[in-house]
Amino acid sequence: MKYTILVVDDDDDDFIILSTVIKECHSDVTLVYAQNGQQATQKLIDGLNPHLILVDVQMPLMDGYELVTWLMNSEAWRHIPVVIWTGEISESEVTRYYRAGANSLMLKQTALQDIEAFCKYWLKLVQLPQLVWQS
Repeated sequence: MKYTILVVDDDDDDFIILSTVIKECHSDVTLVYAQNGQQATQKLIDGLNPHLILVDVQMPLMDGYELVTWLMNSEAWRHIPVVIWTGEISESEVTRYYRAGANSLMLKQTALQDIEAFCKYWLKLVQLPQLVWQS
């Protein structure tokens, strides 16, 4: 099965590193990049249908919290797992994101060490509904 992951992060270097590591552990992944929440929403409106969305917290124009809230308020996209991907976050912000509908959180400092387990878990998880529909 081919997977699409939307990565929303204003740091191009983080995207390049993340995409390299993800493609090493899972070759059937296409990564799509958006530099902020506005670009991400436009890509979704234009027809992108990702299996997973990775969202940075601090971005210009539309930050991570605004994007997560927008996704969860949308019938079309609320089913897509959202993982917060950030360098730094307070405990109260973690709670705020989970309440908004985020499914998980990854710290950039440790994410690259855990990315293989992360890929296996989330990509298997998004495959389950596909298998049910095919039965």
